[in-house]
Amino acid sequence: MTRCLICRSGRLERVLDLGRQPVSSHFARSPDATTRLYTLALAVCRGCGIVQLMQPVPHGDLVPPFDWITYREPETHLDRVVAHACTLEGLHRGSAVVGLSVKDATTLDRFRNAGFTHVRSIDAQAELGAGKADAGVESIQALFTPERAQAIAERHGPADLVIARHVAEHAERPHEFMAALGMLLAPDGYLIVEVPDCRANLQRQDYTMIWEEHVLYFTPETLPQTLAAAGCVPVAADIHPFPFEDVIVLYARKDVARSHSWDPQSVLRNIALATAYGAAFPDWTTRHRALLERFTADGRRLAAYGAGHLTAAFINFHGLADYFACVIDDTAQKQGLFLPGCNLPIAARERLLAGDIGHCLLGLAPQIEDKVIANNAEFIARGGRFHSMFTDSPRSIRNLVAV
Repeated sequence: MTRCLICRSGRLERVLDLGRQPVSSHFARSPDATTRLYTLALAVCRGCGIVQLMQPVPHGDLVPPFDWITYREPETHLDRVVAHACTLEGLHRGSAVVGLSVKDATTLDRFRNAGFTHVRSIDAQAELGAGKADAGVESIQALFTPERAQAIAERHGPADLVIARHVAEHAERPHEFMAALGMLLAPDGYLIVEVPDCRANLQRQDYTMIWEEHVLYFTPETLPQTLAAAGCVPVAADIHPFPFEDVIVLYARKDVARSHSWDPQSVLRNIALATAYGAAFPDWTTRHRALLERFTADGRRLAAYGAGHLTAAFINFHGLADYFACVIDDTAQKQGLFLPGCNLPIAARERLLAGDIGHCLLGLAPQIEDKVIANNAEFIARGGRFHSMFTDSPRSIRNLVAV
């Protein structure tokens, strides 16, 4: 792909090539199982400054092969999101509020609790043709086309407010996806889009941010540039802080007569940020390897904790599998499987006590690190050490890496 997914200019420039990588939710059943690999390369558009995958993985190949795999987004900010929405001009308790996916269910509940009487979620099976009612966003983003959006609006009437949490970053064809959102809206209707804020991880040069399921990597400056396809203009944006990755909540209003223009200087800032992010990757790989050599100098190997896409990214992207004996995970269904790419065995926490592991690198959200460590006190009592893979953690291995 050489054209930008958002502005569709031909000014897409590769900044980081991570080679061939697996889908991180496709756990193997044996260490010698064949794993399908996909090109994973990050680019930045010199026209609009948006960071994106050069070649999105087809959505059908992203569907998890296990029905017990779920992804949870932070929700402690949703009361504030709904409170902000209630202040939008013209929105009232009789307004039609529509959620796009299962990720919007708890937000819709909050609108109902606030007295809104016309609240509904799009039926993934009946209205989008999904194979199941709780279809993941990797499928919703592809099935939600302008044609289907128009049919939904004709059947139910246009919406006064459409909510799309954590779907836009997955969109293979974001221009069509945003156009479909706009088709659901009434004239002067509102759109709420929530996505991860990638600015801090780009600045910190944390490469676990990159996920084959995320096609687009937004910052507060670049997200509004997606609105033109929806016929909307931004009216407000909030940044809600969370460990590892903040979230951006963008409030926009349909106004086909106006279009949002962006500051050329902000485009240049985002290009510089992405370029530096890509250029620093080889050096961080070298530093990580040097540190893990120190950690394993006594003959013991490492463990990772958390068999998810963040751990897979850290180990696979930097080529660190040789230093690890296993991956620990408290999810019973994962134990006995193997992490895609590196094919490390996934085991229960008791594996830490076998005596051949000296250090354990946490690949879990920083806010639960204390709980995990408390549950593994015996490992620490035997001399084991915990560190974090992430830069946004007080236990980050970056604190130990030579500058």
